Amino acid sequence: MNAARPPLAPPPGSTVSYIHAHIPALIPSEQRVARAFAERPAEMALLSVAEVAERADTSPSTVIRTCQSLGFKGFQHLRLLLMRDAESRSAEIGESTGPSASWLPEYFQLTSSELQNAFGALDYAAFDEVVRQIVSAKRVLALGNGASAPAASIIALGLISTGKGCEAPVDAVAQQLTAATLTDGDVCLALSSTGSNQVTLQAAQAAADTDATVIGIAGYARSPLDEISTVTLVAGAPSPRWGGVISGNLAQILLANALVRAVAGALGGRLGDSMLDRVAAILESPSAPRPTTPLR
Repeated sequence: MNAARPPLAPPPGSTVSYIHAHIPALIPSEQRVARAFAERPAEMALLSVAEVAERADTSPSTVIRTCQSLGFKGFQHLRLLLMRDAESRSAEIGESTGPSASWLPEYFQLTSSELQNAFGALDYAAFDEVVRQIVSAKRVLALGNGASAPAASIIALGLISTGKGCEAPVDAVAQQLTAATLTDGDVCLALSSTGSNQVTLQAAQAAADTDATVIGIAGYARSPLDEISTVTLVAGAPSPRWGGVISGNLAQILLANALVRAVAGALGGRLGDSMLDRVAAILESPSAPRPTTPLR
């Protein structure tokens, strides 16, 4: 299991995202305190330890212990970070009713703000280690099911474009069978926003049983996937305010692209030019199938 290394100061605007990603790693009494911080950060930042304890139905000592369990120096440290992030905290999205012009621009703006704050729990040293593992791997397998399937496909296609082969079977049985053929020196990338998708977990466990390196990409620092993984990248914990779609799935896709970009750089290539050249060569080939409708 990969133990997340909490930063002493998450990037500006991402303290709530960081707290939310680490809630599952806390004991129940600490989870109540952490949820109070995550759900009402502006209010909690103005309260004393005793007042926060009252809101969370616990003791002041539990509030202080929660702050330390999350990786902060103490209550005052977390309080200062919440105050720092108050201005950058995105607002609640309103009702998506009426003419689209009345709510769609705000929706895009708040989505962008939420996505910027989705990487507060990401361990950059772990990210660099994952890039090194992928570059040196003999084989790479990408697993993703449900809402995580697009990110897995993006990683696979991107790695192939860099010249680094990657398999990404869609069928659940094929995923398990492929994972079981991996060996020491191979890498299995397992993506799951919650870290609890049973189809993905079964294939990831099959890869772990072969001594392959399992790299988890999840929204939470502690999850069943983290228990299986050698290294876990944590980003985009599903936010209750957005139904998990914005901070979870889009963050996964962005992180997938970042991994591909980093691998391309480590291999000495330029991802954009390489991919465009290969696509152009495929389309210009005399044997390439011609589209029946114009490309858009």
